[in-house]
Amino acid sequence: MKRAKELSLKWFCPRSPYDGGNSLDKLKLLYVDDEKANLTNFKIAFKRYFQILTAEDGQAALDIFKENIDIAIVVADQRMPVMKGVDLLAEIKNIDPDVIRIILTAYTDTVDIIDSINKGHIYQYVIKPWVESDLVQVLNNAKENYQLVKRNKKLLQELDEKNKELEADIDKRRRIEAVLLKRDMVLDAINVMASLLLLNKDWQRYVDKLMERMGMVMEVSRVRIFQYHIGQEGANVVNLKFEWANIDLESCLDDPRLQEFSADETYLGRFEEMLQKGETVYGGMNDLSDEEKPWLQQFGIVSFVIVPIMVDKKCWGFISFSDLSRERTWQAAELDVLKTAASFLGTAIEREALDKKILAQQAQLAHAGRLTSLGEMASGIGHEIHQPLTVINLGAETCKSYFEGCDPQSPAAEAADEMRVQVRKITQIIKSMQTFSRVSSGKMKKINIIWPLHDSLVFFREQFRQHMIEYKEVVLDDLPLVKTDSQKLEQIIVNLLSNARYSVDKMVQINPDLKKRITVTLSCKNVSQQNNSEQLNQSDQPECQFISFEVADNGLGMSESVRNRCLEPFFTTKEVGEGTGLGLSVSHAIMKELNCRLEIDSVEGEGSVFRLLIPVEEEDRID
Repeated sequence: MKRAKELSLKWFCPRSPYDGGNSLDKLKLLYVDDEKANLTNFKIAFKRYFQILTAEDGQAALDIFKENIDIAIVVADQRMPVMKGVDLLAEIKNIDPDVIRIILTAYTDTVDIIDSINKGHIYQYVIKPWVESDLVQVLNNAKENYQLVKRNKKLLQELDEKNKELEADIDKRRRIEAVLLKRDMVLDAINVMASLLLLNKDWQRYVDKLMERMGMVMEVSRVRIFQYHIGQEGANVVNLKFEWANIDLESCLDDPRLQEFSADETYLGRFEEMLQKGETVYGGMNDLSDEEKPWLQQFGIVSFVIVPIMVDKKCWGFISFSDLSRERTWQAAELDVLKTAASFLGTAIEREALDKKILAQQAQLAHAGRLTSLGEMASGIGHEIHQPLTVINLGAETCKSYFEGCDPQSPAAEAADEMRVQVRKITQIIKSMQTFSRVSSGKMKKINIIWPLHDSLVFFREQFRQHMIEYKEVVLDDLPLVKTDSQKLEQIIVNLLSNARYSVDKMVQINPDLKKRITVTLSCKNVSQQNNSEQLNQSDQPECQFISFEVADNGLGMSESVRNRCLEPFFTTKEVGEGTGLGLSVSHAIMKELNCRLEIDSVEGEGSVFRLLIPVEEEDRID
């Protein structure tokens, strides 16, 4: 029995044995003697200094001692029936060696003294009859000795606890130093690669080396980079782009399970939600729900860290670190450095995207410069061609008059008439080029929308014929006038017709039996203000009237995700070199400037309808 640990601390600093005091402040003393008179006298003499417990024999004393674990001193008579005092003290020593043991006897037998020393390890051997003052001094010294032993043990215990705490602190410090060393090594790897990632346009050339160094320093099994993109059904899916694996593991780059998987398929919706917010996901199998475990377990993953790669405040993808051998605790310093690595990757990816945008803008500026030059040339060419055309036209009229007088049905007469028709076409084309290339005045005036449509079609009718596109116009008679900028409106019409032609041409590559069709519809419609999501700068009338200019095609069409992004600058589904992704975004900006609205209906593989709603002022409305 470990009585020392159970002993109440209130006994460590008792009052002086000479000052009396509350009995609760006194140490307990057990006195054992087979003579009742001795028990009574002892209790009367020393109750001022101790809480006195008495017993008439050794067995009774042992029972009392076991019930009172806070007994500090045991005084026993040597000669007692059944059990001698020294045997009792030996038993007590085995139970609690800290208890002060004293023999109080009238016998001075040498054997008893030797037994007391050897068997009982007594504190003192006192001869009867005792003198109270002397025995008080002995007991007081015994009490101080007991208290000293207890204090020393308490101090040793505290020291032991302090040593354990110190050892724990040292162990913790070593672990932290190991983590910080690992962090510094990863940062060193990132620092070496940062210049290569950020100063070179093709960051993908260096990402494998970065993953390898990080994987080895972090002592993980795999490092992978995944990228988000839009799947065939318009859902957000993930596919594996890059991977580093420990030398003992095979690459999973061609694993079909890691190509175009979604959060719904893997039951890792919680992960995706955190990543989209820019939060890091980390832990082990014990941190996952029963639904989340199976997909990761099939790859043998035991512990993992998944860090989002943010590009322009959006989650481009993520980099994952997985350990297949152990359930590990990821330290904050480790997570911080992995976030730094993901941040560098995001910056490199964003820089690449910006470079592409700059190149696209440069191409657009170059194209705009060519258009400007074409406009200047069109004006000069128109002037230069006009004079020869006049001569040709006059000659054709002279030939026609001559042949009509001689032989009106002759082929020559028909040729002369055809010459005059073609001259008028050339004149109209030059006029349209000069109008389209001329800088807009920026002034809004009321026009009939049919005229900008006809001017735009000058460029497309022959293209439609050459591309074997069936073109159809459905134009409502007596359309109201609209207040707009005709040149800017013509630019919108040209862009919509150009996109429709591209779409049907691409669709016929997929379906060679397709009969390409483009239909332009001009109509007038009334739209409720409640259904008008883009509040136009009209009146507060409950109903607005619009001219609806609609371009419909049976081309490629768009998925919902593409349709939602098609008006973004630089977003394009065209192949490299076929478009800059600025046409629709520029047209949309012009539409807003002209107070118009664009509606898009599209089904992937079936075609698209682009509907431009041009507001009609109240005084120009028709019934």
